[in-house]
Amino acid sequence: MMRLMPALLAACLAGPALADDLDDRATAIFSAAYQEACSGAFLEDGRLIEPPQRFAMTSPSSYGGDPAPMVLWLFRCNIGAYNVQSVALAYSEMNGVIPLHFATPDLNIVLEDPEDYESAVKEVQIMGWSATPFLVNAEVDAAAGELRQVGYWRGIGDASDMAVWRLADEAFRLIRYEVDASYDGAVNPEVLVTFP
Repeated sequence: MMRLMPALLAACLAGPALADDLDDRATAIFSAAYQEACSGAFLEDGRLIEPPQRFAMTSPSSYGGDPAPMVLWLFRCNIGAYNVQSVALAYSEMNGVIPLHFATPDLNIVLEDPEDYESAVKEVQIMGWSATPFLVNAEVDAAAGELRQVGYWRGIGDASDMAVWRLADEAFRLIRYEVDASYDGAVNPEVLVTFP
């Protein structure tokens, strides 16, 4: 298939016929892959409770190539008491429509009293890294090329985690991760990961 010039592709993505086709493809992929994991997203007949949020984005290239137009969808997955879980899919000419996964650190939270989760935090350790398809309270800043999440460990927000991923080379890279592991009534996160 002949590669389209980025400007032409961007113009095509704005067209209603192609946009509808891409939306339908993304919805079909989400429905097939996440019907069980995201049971809160579907009606009894299998249709989505609400359509996904759709964002037009441009992915910079670190290899000196032209920026690539992309489409990002956020599909609602499940809803808890104070957290909304989402799944992201993206379209680019190179990859087609694919589900996305996001790098996150795996934490070991060392408490003064391991039997009391509200006791003082002695240390927060990064034990390794995982990739998750699930985002919590996600927000997209299409102009900045960033996706953010804030997960509340309890409703008052004094314990939480926050991550920022930036679009580059048609993928999202983790550039900031902070955690407030103390249930002390104060919002006082610690930055564990930061990249320029």
